[in-house]
Amino acid sequence: MPPQLEATRLLARYIAETRYEALPPEVIWEAKRRTADVLSIGLSGSTTELGKSIQAFAEETSPKGGATIWGSGAAASAELAAFTNSTMTYQLELDDCHRTSHAHPGISVIPTALAICEERKLDAKAFLAAVVVGYEVVTRMGMAVSPSIYVHRVFLAPGTLAPLGGAAVAANLYGLSAEETEKVLGVAAFLSPLALFEAFAGGAPIKNTAMGWGGLVGIWAVKLCSRGYFGPSTAIEGRFGYAKAISDVYDLEKIAGLTDSRGILNTGIKPYACCRQHHSAIDAILELKGQHGLKPQDVKRIVVRTFAVASRGSHQRPDTIASATYSAPFILAAALTTGSCWREQFTMDKINDRDLLALAAKIEVVKDDELDALYDEKWPAIVEVQTNDGRLLSARRDVPKGEPEFPVSDDELKAKFTSIATDAIDAAQAENLWQAIFALDGLDSISELTGLLRVENC
Repeated sequence: MPPQLEATRLLARYIAETRYEALPPEVIWEAKRRTADVLSIGLSGSTTELGKSIQAFAEETSPKGGATIWGSGAAASAELAAFTNSTMTYQLELDDCHRTSHAHPGISVIPTALAICEERKLDAKAFLAAVVVGYEVVTRMGMAVSPSIYVHRVFLAPGTLAPLGGAAVAANLYGLSAEETEKVLGVAAFLSPLALFEAFAGGAPIKNTAMGWGGLVGIWAVKLCSRGYFGPSTAIEGRFGYAKAISDVYDLEKIAGLTDSRGILNTGIKPYACCRQHHSAIDAILELKGQHGLKPQDVKRIVVRTFAVASRGSHQRPDTIASATYSAPFILAAALTTGSCWREQFTMDKINDRDLLALAAKIEVVKDDELDALYDEKWPAIVEVQTNDGRLLSARRDVPKGEPEFPVSDDELKAKFTSIATDAIDAAQAENLWQAIFALDGLDSISELTGLLRVENC
């Protein structure tokens, strides 16, 4: 049968058969880079009000367990630890993004893999292989249903896809056969959340749980199957299956070629603390600021031309931090005013800043049909600025900083890592954590890594 008719089986076979020894060195290195990125973001997220709240939820729901809650002295079951750590990480909008699948694979895959490995006392090589597998499954499935999942439906693709990544990680680490893994994918597809975009448009805090729910469902899928609650082996491609449920147009042929495991190499790292859909516009406005010395007081009007999905973030007056990270007018106003778009630009003080709001009110975001035709291979934006002295300034970016075409270097990644990990741990512990991550395949136990994520008496 062609891949279109065997999607679940193809995914299951890849998940069951992939091991560390078969992975190229550059893929292993990238798995370590992504682990550093996600762990540092999660540590920072553990210090926030929402981070503390979800930790309390985990301790109440799972008072005992063998997996570390990052940035604390607590532990929970693997599924609750994965849920909690992913949720703490997602709230900061700093996680990686695969642009042609619309997935944020690292934020669900890495916490799930680490929690399982710690609870089951598996080694670091098993962890790295499972991370690569999770990235590949999420990105391949995402490409198969994109851009329809966003354009024709109202789902948030990362949250909707996350359970398949979680199930892939869990099945790989539990050492399930291909046939068993098919059934696990069936459960994960059945339990996948709707992850409606409305929560993101409104900046509702529940949005932060989307990726963690994927890890929790993935682990539950394995455990449910072990008790006889298995899913259909045609869960993805079936007449009433997952692909049809979440998209109007899909191409399961894109799942073919899984064995190259390059999904992780094609995933971009975020240099800005906001929705990835607006990063091309940020690059463009910062270019204009740098080249022309553009200042907020120079601006008469700004028009941002972009693809349809990004144009949804057109609200000019956000009322929450989450809403601000999806508001292109606010984001560009902050970037032009401060020259940056990092965490300090997304606070309640900034959201209520009269000067920032006045500038955001001058920024209009519109869908451009020509740019939309390039989506999702490219995520383009054109920023046009009319100045008070009559100039018309324009800059265009088709692919944002951090994508494989314009990658974040190891030095840049370490600077990001240190900046945010030290919200929760001191500089010496952060350096030890960085070194442990890049020596993962030589560690005797994964606990050498997870011990560096613990903060006692927090």
